[in-house]
Amino acid sequence: MRFSHISVLLLIFLPVAQAITQPSLWGPDHVTGQVDTSWYVDPMIRYASYVTDAQLLLKDKITADKASQYLYDRPRALTQLFLLTGDPKWKQEAITASQFYLARVADDGYFSLVEKKDVKYLMPRGLLYYYQLTGDESARRAINRIYLASLDWNPEYRNRGFWTERNQAAALESALSYYELTNDAKALQRIEQILNATLDMVVSPANGWPQRGCPQHSFKAHEGGADESAVCSPWMLALLADPIWRFYQLTQSEKAEKLLRLFGRFVLEHGTYPGKDKFEGQQLPKYLVVFDNAQMEDINPWNDMQHSCDVAALLGKALYFEPQISRQSAETFFALLAPCKNKASRLKDKKPYWRVRPPRKFGWEYSTTSDLPWLEQIVIQRQSK
Repeated sequence: MRFSHISVLLLIFLPVAQAITQPSLWGPDHVTGQVDTSWYVDPMIRYASYVTDAQLLLKDKITADKASQYLYDRPRALTQLFLLTGDPKWKQEAITASQFYLARVADDGYFSLVEKKDVKYLMPRGLLYYYQLTGDESARRAINRIYLASLDWNPEYRNRGFWTERNQAAALESALSYYELTNDAKALQRIEQILNATLDMVVSPANGWPQRGCPQHSFKAHEGGADESAVCSPWMLALLADPIWRFYQLTQSEKAEKLLRLFGRFVLEHGTYPGKDKFEGQQLPKYLVVFDNAQMEDINPWNDMQHSCDVAALLGKALYFEPQISRQSAETFFALLAPCKNKASRLKDKKPYWRVRPPRKFGWEYSTTSDLPWLEQIVIQRQSK
């Protein structure tokens, strides 16, 4: 059984040499007691062994120039695996992945493997970790370029064209990483701008939509087409919740707390559905909630369960603020967590690696969820009897 005190990663300006030799120092001082992380870490090692093996990827016709596999910040996830295990193998893999991404951050801050300027490929958090591990000044400069590129994104939504929680998350993460690196006042203003715009979408929705706990926008803005129904994406909201959670940890921001609580309400009231047939007894996250036009929702339990871990982490971050967690809320959290925990039951196969399809799943499943084992303990301790 593996135990760790570092389920929530805070990484705040540690001396580089100290950070390299003592990864346990990168944990939060408010986590007390030992948390079993084996159910989370051991499957992660199997998946990481696949996504870091170029020959295995090539056998599956995944070449290094395929941009989408790097989505959701693979370097970050690998660094967190190092922090959770202390294994230098994963430190080196994290450094290698970081250097690959770093070499492809163009002069304009965008990821050069993508032809267009695509905000969702702005992934500075892994580079911030890399900088803290190595002191490589080129990473610092790249984070600056990424931040400047992220300013292209307008966080405010009022019946405009394209808008998603994923791009809002990328813009917020870019500002937050740069702020942590530099303490730049303008970066802090940008963070507040994004938080304010998001909160406005939640509490004063466009088009007279009722409040539903999430930043509502139109199906057309999210997916294209002509449908103007209000939508929110639970898994993309998990991406957005993560830098908000991080900002709360750094500042105790009441605005960040309010947003996370509201996001949790959305997940509990709208974001999941009960499984049927082979999925009987499970609670699955919806890929996209389409309010008032459910026929537009693409319900597919096989696909939807792939986001159980990240949506569970979103809900856990929201429930963290509850001194006593209702039975129903706890049950929903545990139901979302179950597919994540059940991966450990496969460990007896003794295989050195598990395939990840698509490879970018490694990023979305592990980059924003490193605190899940600790959040599970919080929910267990605070749930109503």
